[in-house]
Amino acid sequence: TRKQLDALTEFVKRPQIGAKGMVYARVEADGNVKSSVDKFYTQEVLQQMKEAFGAKPGDLILILSGDDAMKTRKQLCELRLEVAGQLGLRDKNKFACLWVIDFPLFEWSEEDQRFYAMHHPFTSPKPEDIPLLDSDTGAVRANAYDMVINGVEVGGGSIRIHDSKLQDKMFQLLGFTEEKAQERFGFLMNAFKYGAPPHGGLAYGLDRWVSLFAGLDSIRDCIAFPKNNSGRDVMLDAPGQLDDLQLEELCLKVDIKE
Repeated sequence: TRKQLDALTEFVKRPQIGAKGMVYARVEADGNVKSSVDKFYTQEVLQQMKEAFGAKPGDLILILSGDDAMKTRKQLCELRLEVAGQLGLRDKNKFACLWVIDFPLFEWSEEDQRFYAMHHPFTSPKPEDIPLLDSDTGAVRANAYDMVINGVEVGGGSIRIHDSKLQDKMFQLLGFTEEKAQERFGFLMNAFKYGAPPHGGLAYGLDRWVSLFAGLDSIRDCIAFPKNNSGRDVMLDAPGQLDDLQLEELCLKVDIKE
């Protein structure tokens, strides 16, 4: 209903999700498309959209857009889960597992106009993508993997870089000077001199497993020290005020500006 669509629009506009709005399009019984953007697009264009989605009479299309593709995907994910929950499509007693592979190695920051490591700077690129590091940096895939159950990441890992020249290249692409890289990661770079073997691992989150098996919607219900959305520990009332002795011990100075 229109009321439900308005509620979904407000849902995606919540600060925790951050979308600016939502476009919806309904495919009527006669095949025509009725949408919230009718005044901006002709029926011909809306029919092309229907075809692109593979939508049939009775289907509803929900669209989000944004300048940052990654953020928009996350917003779409939250919308998809919310709709699935409302329609009773999420069965907590069924466990669907999958592996996510072929992650991008880098993510581009419009604000800083530079690449950042999607996982961490020691993640190895796919061997076949190494030639793209200079020519098409954003297209390079990471040799990384996540295990997902019912849409929740329960574990992840990657194959680590074990070649010093490749690691140097990574630092260059991430904007590190040779001096800065040595200062921050010298312990690792020096280890390459002794022949580091190829290695990788998989780290599982026990709290995520427990939340799934217990049918909970959040890991906050099953971790030892739950924090709220603002990062505050409500049991210990942390973060709290530091006294002068603690600041002195940590060599910290608090500068309070009016």
